[in-house]
Amino acid sequence: MIALDDLKKIEFFADLTDEELLSLQEICREETHRAGEFIFIEDTPAEHLYVLKNGRISVEIKVTGGTHMSVLTVSQFAEPFGWSAIVEPFRFTASARCVEDSTIISVDSRRLMGLIRMDYRMGFLIMRRVAKVVSERVKNTRLQLIHSFYG
Repeated sequence: MIALDDLKKIEFFADLTDEELLSLQEICREETHRAGEFIFIEDTPAEHLYVLKNGRISVEIKVTGGTHMSVLTVSQFAEPFGWSAIVEPFRFTASARCVEDSTIISVDSRRLMGLIRMDYRMGFLIMRRVAKVVSERVKNTRLQLIHSFYG
């Protein structure tokens, strides 16, 4: 079982009460993945939200010729990725590949959406955090594009 203290450190869940975190604890599991292994693939159904416990994850997009380009590295404890699992159309917008052996927390998105439907306050707080993460990543991607084209 995922420790309650670990859940409190996850950005998406930072504003939740202990009672809400206890309900989340039931839908989380720990997974280990080897370096080079894909956790999820771009444009596949997004059924889990992920949080890094340890290791390093490259978030990659497909580019010409079937190759992948890294757009983000997830390397901090409690850093979330795979937010597509709780945002329509519930398909991953990128792939996630382990750069090194990694341990992650996997959150069942269907069960999470069920909890959100039962507790609108919790849903608002989680989705506000998701919006912040997505906004930061769009900004960073935009800066990467500007740097790529204009040096």
